[in-house]
Amino acid sequence: MEPIDKAGMLQRLLGQGVAKSGSKLASGRVSAARQSAGGAANAPSLRKRIASQLRAIDPAWPDAVPRALEIHVRAMLTEQFGGEVASDPAFGGLLADVVDAIRQHGQYDALADYLRQQLQLAHK
Repeated sequence: MEPIDKAGMLQRLLGQGVAKSGSKLASGRVSAARQSAGGAANAPSLRKRIASQLRAIDPAWPDAVPRALEIHVRAMLTEQFGGEVASDPAFGGLLADVVDAIRQHGQYDALADYLRQQLQLAHK
């Protein structure tokens, strides 16, 4: 397995957005997750995975929103780059970098509201 290029991945994710289904990653590989499952077909299972993990977070916890953000980012990165990326030693650093970049974005407050809503829905 090749080591993760954190800076390159972060730049691609933030600069260009998540690649659309069928498009190629900057490295020239088609995302394994999208190639094998067609992208849209994985959406329900991705949502279910996220929802089940959100149920483990109490919305009253002071760090509930950052935890929910991390769950979403982790799921999206593994969906985009394949499940094997999570076993790479650099994945934790990449995850932290992406979460930090999102938290510093100008529209983070709107995202935080959405995450609070998702936490409430997960506990209904």
